Amino acid sequence: MAAVALGLGIVGGAVIPAAAWWGVAGGALAVWLGYVLTSRNRLVTLRPLGASAAALAVLVAVGGARQATWDRLPADHIAHAARQSSALDSADVAVSTVLWGTVDSPPTAARSGVRFVLRADSAQHDVTTRTVSGLVQVTLAIPRPAPWDDAPPPLPVYPTLRLGDRVAVAGDLRVPRTRRNPADFDYRQFLAHRGIHATLRAEGTRAVAFLSPAASPVARLAGSLRQRVERGLAANVPTPEARAVLSALLIADRSQIDPDTRDAFAEAGLIHLLAVSGLHVLLVGFVLHGLLGPVLGRLGVPRRAAEWSRSLVTLALLLAYVLVTGAAVPVTRAFVMASVALLGRAMEKPVDTLNTLGVAAIVLLMMRPAALFEVGFQLSFSAVAALATLTPLGLLAIRRIVPERVLSRRGVKWSAEMTLASAAATLGTAPVLLVHFGRVPLAGLALNLLAIPLTAATLGLGLLTVALAWLPTVSLRFGALADVTARLLLGTSEVGAQRVGWLAIERYIESPLVVGAVALALGAMALWLRPRLRWRLSTAALGCAVLAGWGGVMTRSSAPHLDAVFLDVGQGDATVLRFPDGRAMLIDAGVRSPSWDNGRTVLEHLARAGIRQLDVVVATHADADHTGGLPTVLRGVEVGRLVHPGESREDGPWAETLALADSLGVPQQRVHAGDSLQVDPSVRIRVLAPGPEALAAGDSNERSVSLLVQYGETEWLLTGDAEVASETEMAARYGPLLRADVVKVGHHGSRTSSTAPFVQAASAEGETEWAVVSVARRNRYGLPNEEPLARWRGAGATLLSTAESGAVWLRSDGREVWSVRWR
Repeated sequence: MAAVALGLGIVGGAVIPAAAWWGVAGGALAVWLGYVLTSRNRLVTLRPLGASAAALAVLVAVGGARQATWDRLPADHIAHAARQSSALDSADVAVSTVLWGTVDSPPTAARSGVRFVLRADSAQHDVTTRTVSGLVQVTLAIPRPAPWDDAPPPLPVYPTLRLGDRVAVAGDLRVPRTRRNPADFDYRQFLAHRGIHATLRAEGTRAVAFLSPAASPVARLAGSLRQRVERGLAANVPTPEARAVLSALLIADRSQIDPDTRDAFAEAGLIHLLAVSGLHVLLVGFVLHGLLGPVLGRLGVPRRAAEWSRSLVTLALLLAYVLVTGAAVPVTRAFVMASVALLGRAMEKPVDTLNTLGVAAIVLLMMRPAALFEVGFQLSFSAVAALATLTPLGLLAIRRIVPERVLSRRGVKWSAEMTLASAAATLGTAPVLLVHFGRVPLAGLALNLLAIPLTAATLGLGLLTVALAWLPTVSLRFGALADVTARLLLGTSEVGAQRVGWLAIERYIESPLVVGAVALALGAMALWLRPRLRWRLSTAALGCAVLAGWGGVMTRSSAPHLDAVFLDVGQGDATVLRFPDGRAMLIDAGVRSPSWDNGRTVLEHLARAGIRQLDVVVATHADADHTGGLPTVLRGVEVGRLVHPGESREDGPWAETLALADSLGVPQQRVHAGDSLQVDPSVRIRVLAPGPEALAAGDSNERSVSLLVQYGETEWLLTGDAEVASETEMAARYGPLLRADVVKVGHHGSRTSSTAPFVQAASAEGETEWAVVSVARRNRYGLPNEEPLARWRGAGATLLSTAESGAVWLRSDGREVWSVRWR
């Protein structure tokens, strides 16, 4: 209860000032002391209950104050300079910033370059140098090749940095990017939870300078141990795939694992094995603790002294392991729990798993309160809580059903315990997974029976390989064995993902009431042997479920509606339409570059929205900024048909799209002005262009498919990159029939589109309420141009730009159109 109270305070402290929480804490403490100091000898008294309530209130207040203090940044914090730099960048003023500080996290390789956290102490902006504080996420970047470059730029050579090294870094200081699309990862929030409020991107060999090695003995020790592990693995483990797995298990470095392998582990429900956590601490620490007992006994060490000795040695080893792995939440939690368990055993005191878990939570949250909002914290603690409560209940149920003579057979009890533990962890983490990832893999229930022993063997052999590196012949043999077990683990994940990866619950949970209902239901299961609490929690869970259902019925969004999400795909177009009957249509899929494929942006949005099939995909024309992501979309989701104007290309993403559609058997439909698309019976979709004059113009933009979507009394005009010829033809042919409530501004707001006659026809009688511009904030074309924007403003439309606000989400109930807030 103490940890829960502290957590509730932290949640409240995110929105309430610290001073208020300190006042509450003082009042609660006074009440508590009053109960304690004014105790009287009575047969029946509420003093213990009141004292407990006051103590919990104090913890709530302390949690709130700690969180509010965590959020408050001092005047010299580097985040303030990052905001100034970002503001100058928005005004197209390029300014380089030089930072001095120490490396605060082990540098890791990523696709974008080498990343590490810098604890900054000085900053130079222009010619002014001042003292600063705070953490900065630094990326020593690999230069990004532009699509029009003939050859990639040369790769810079950066110095090898270690934890604690003092460095100087020059680059672009920014506020971390926030979400640009509803399904995007919120990088700004992710870093803020870790106390990081600024990023710096440095590019070029001269952008970073090594100044001096680590001054802290702890940092030097951690850096030396990591270096020893890296050298031992490189010298003794034959294959790079196995070395990547061992690096993840031993030093929590997953940067060497390729994305396909990571996806296979996730789909197979085995991704937890690559995250250093309690399993790894158990293998590293408690195996040593068990081996030291007989050794110290043979040496004649007294029992109490032996118990203290092996506990302290084990804790020292585990502390070193925590430092080497970067002190992530799961391993720190496991270390605190192990410390309480070992010290309790040495003092011959009973240790309760849930109480130990609560102590670990309090320690971590007092150190870093925002950790409560991290996925890793939530998964780690929910998994252990479920293991501690649900697994014993499952074993009790099995003993009532299965005869003891069957359970006593070799391997049967172990298999039952492993399966129950996997099931308990899956149930406990399900709410967290559904909220953050929308997927609970179930394949791990069976695969863990093989994967966990393989992980234990790989980790143990890896430790022996590194520890015995001074004996090359021996370490090579252990390295070869570790290579075999690591590749078996990789094979298990790959086969599991291919054969049973489909076995999963896939659905995002958005409502806090639904989350609460699921959590309360799990609590009722955990307290099954306590009927009163069980029924209370069950009733509360049912109440949350009823309120969630009632809220869905009463809200405006519960009625049938049409959703249009204009995704932010940079300098390109991608629009997802979700019709009232649940069917979906995609119009274009953005650009694909060497650093990012916007097809993945589309797929992530579809997954988040629960769209598992695209009934229609429209490619307005063949240009790469509209079709670059289409191949990825065709590979990633079932497509009913591909609609396009009949344009062909010999190479590029459009040629790849057509070839892929043929190979996948996706039906194709060529459309021109006068055609219509049938998707939802309640929605009429008319093809307005390209017409004969636009096709005769010979330009790809002029051949763009333009659509008029009519739902109830609302109209949506989507024109791709249609320019003067196509717009003129549409205005002459349809006149006031072009009138629309929502217009997707043509050609990213270029002056070659949005001609005066077209704007006048589309906004007749001031009908156009929204004009959406899909454009990158910075692009080499200087878009959007002011003239077309001024025309739409003059027509009374509200301009929405993906460059300014990220994705634009509009919704219609058939009578009116409104903007949906998704952040």
